[in-house]
Amino acid sequence: MRITLDHDQWDVRDDQLVGEVLAQVSDRARSRQRLVTSLRLGGRPITDRGLIPSLLAKSMKEVGAVEALSKDVPSVAASARSAMIRLAAILKAEAHGFLLPLRTRGTIPTALDRWFGPLADYVELLQAAVQGNSSNGELQAVSSWIQELLDARSMKDPVRMADILEFEILPHLASL
Repeated sequence: MRITLDHDQWDVRDDQLVGEVLAQVSDRARSRQRLVTSLRLGGRPITDRGLIPSLLAKSMKEVGAVEALSKDVPSVAASARSAMIRLAAILKAEAHGFLLPLRTRGTIPTALDRWFGPLADYVELLQAAVQGNSSNGELQAVSSWIQELLDARSMKDPVRMADILEFEILPHLASL
């Protein structure tokens, strides 16, 4: 099966899994400090949200050829800057809304679980944007606090969650 990444082409076995091949595509792009920005499977466009386990477990012969386009990370980060600022503002507003139920009622809002997805997207974008930048250390610190928040969530500790959100994560969302 033919795989194309920008102008680079190679063949993979038809019985190889889609997930394995997409990992190769991603690794090749990353090795050139590039990010896959467009993906077609069997001639059909697909986004990262469509990369579900059942699709990733299919063989290449079931899906068809892979065509991917990539851009260099700095240009992706530059074009995404305004979207990142908007996403940070949305994340902050939603997180502030979680503080009251966490602190006063001791309940963990169900929306908090959905909030982790966009937060992960935001951190991933930031990681690409700050590669080699001095704020990389601050991003690592915030990432560790996110892990602490997840740990507090798994222990169902609303007070600890509120503290981490309010004092460790929220102050850094817009400053990164």
